[in-house]
Amino acid sequence: MIPSKILNTTKTDYESNPVFLGEQDQGLFDTIHKNHPNIWGFYKEIRSLDWSEDEFDFSSCNLMFKQCPSDIKDKMIKTLSWQWEADTVASRQLFTILAPFVTSDEMTAYLLRVCENEVVHAATYSEIVRMSFDKPEEVLQDILSINESLQRLETVGKVFEETRIKGLRYALGELENTQELYNTVFKFCATMYALEAIQFMSSFAITFAICEAGMFPPIGKAVQKIAQDEYEVHKEFWKDLIKQELKTERGKIALEQCKDEIEIVLNEIVDSEHTWLKEGMFADGKELVGINEEICGKWTLFNAKPVYRSLGIKPKYTMPVKNPLKFMEHWLDISKTQPAPQEEDVAAYKVGMIKRTDEGKTFLVDF
Repeated sequence: MIPSKILNTTKTDYESNPVFLGEQDQGLFDTIHKNHPNIWGFYKEIRSLDWSEDEFDFSSCNLMFKQCPSDIKDKMIKTLSWQWEADTVASRQLFTILAPFVTSDEMTAYLLRVCENEVVHAATYSEIVRMSFDKPEEVLQDILSINESLQRLETVGKVFEETRIKGLRYALGELENTQELYNTVFKFCATMYALEAIQFMSSFAITFAICEAGMFPPIGKAVQKIAQDEYEVHKEFWKDLIKQELKTERGKIALEQCKDEIEIVLNEIVDSEHTWLKEGMFADGKELVGINEEICGKWTLFNAKPVYRSLGIKPKYTMPVKNPLKFMEHWLDISKTQPAPQEEDVAAYKVGMIKRTDEGKTFLVDF
């Protein structure tokens, strides 16, 4: 007999399995019962955005890094370094951490696919460094020494580690399937939403501000492709997942019991962004065209506002009413910056977007 941990042939909750902490041993991969169609829709969406890190030629950036002002070079390396580190963590840890809790095939499919997507993101940043510098191995070591970037991930890292340990203990049978365990998973989901919606959007603003000035166009196009994935799918996925979980009894209880903890996590993330801007990105006192510490701080709060709202948490900050960085709309809508194919690498495309409309129809053909 196949061990039930490998394939549960007596699974009973096919018709009503929850996303998290349902029947622990999983059975056949099931598309007959679509218990979570929203998640399946996000899985299909992330599949349609498929691309590869080797679609862009970053070799021209080698000379640009040598010729550009030192403060621009420093800012570009710092913002790319954090994005590289964050996507590295997501590519390796997201499915691994959540796997012990997941009891929905839709969620399994999405997590596997999004981790593959994060691999492409991390590989893209690695390729940028490999092709843009004469000694990329030295730049890699320099990136790992940028404390401001690593500090931005401290809060997320603590939540990841707490969830990882409890997942392992649950898989080994050391923890029971309790509301307290579910609360840990719910807090993880809220943290992921904050990471995608707040921290990535802050970092992209620096990258695109530099590219907006006409520098590093290959990096701009590649990171824009990454931003499309993060903005259109990753961020929206966690927002929707939280919305759906809050319709369940466990979700409602989790928010009530964990609201103070989640508020601390959100505040720490926002505060870390302000610290990064002040002590890292703009510590030299030099601004970028169209963006400075104050404006980028407002952009951070602008993106944080819907996160607080979704979780019913009143922010301690004064939130901007309007977008303080209008040029980001131009970069986050990839279709608005699509070049002619002969001019630049084409980034705005989706795969698998042809849909059949002839199922169940009979066509009479007279030969």
